[in-house]
Amino acid sequence: MLERLEEIRENIFRYLEARIELFTLETRGKLEEGVVVGVHGIVLALLGTMTTIFIFSLLAAYLNEVTDSRYLGFLIVAGFFLLLTVIWLAAKDFFKSKIRVAAYSAIKKSQEKKVEEKSQAVEELMAKTRSTMTENGRYVEQGQPSPKPF
Repeated sequence: MLERLEEIRENIFRYLEARIELFTLETRGKLEEGVVVGVHGIVLALLGTMTTIFIFSLLAAYLNEVTDSRYLGFLIVAGFFLLLTVIWLAAKDFFKSKIRVAAYSAIKKSQEKKVEEKSQAVEELMAKTRSTMTENGRYVEQGQPSPKPF
């Protein structure tokens, strides 16, 4: 009986060590992923912004040629962005709610995925523990008589 309790204690300590190591690895993975995603997002935003500026500068120059004016194309493009700014400010509550819904849905999906991964890891660990105890011949299924000590 004491040997079985000792095995259970060892399995519990192994389980706790595995959980601590899993937490450490998950934290490190999240940090690395966050840094990579952040740097990628910054570079992508910078390139997208530069591309947008050049495209609208070309559009303004083209409108200058079409209107046969030096400044009218730039005025039209600036008016377009002024109109977008006014719309954005007027409907800020609408846009905030849409952004909030998208963010909450992404967070919820991420949390559900994490819960599923954790439950799978716990199930695998429990299966390993059961198989270890079964190999030793000391694990007793419910409804079966307990083994007699030698």
